[in-house]
Amino acid sequence: MAKETSEAAILQLRAKALEVYGIIKDTLAKPAEDGDADKIAVQALKLAQFEGGMLTLQQYFTSATADAPPAPAGPAPPPMVVTEEMSPTLRNTNAVKKGTPRKKKAEESE
Repeated sequence: MAKETSEAAILQLRAKALEVYGIIKDTLAKPAEDGDADKIAVQALKLAQFEGGMLTLQQYFTSATADAPPAPAGPAPPPMVVTEEMSPTLRNTNAVKKGTPRKKKAEESE
């Protein structure tokens, strides 16, 4: 799909979503009438569909993702291991865990 075509489709879906959003806002701004809740529910479903379609196209066909080079093949770097010396939060969490009754029972039964 050409870049211009995908962008045009995204803009059309955005325009339709904004139109439906305006309908919902207008319905909510005026005094309530019979059937307003049904009308809002129908419009909300349309809004969700237009937004979902727009987001899907953006995800798959925007220039940032479509023009990006593929990730280089090769081994992944080893995961970083966080130690208590590196993280005060981990140190505090481990200190609390050591003081819990379950941990003490497990240590006593060993």
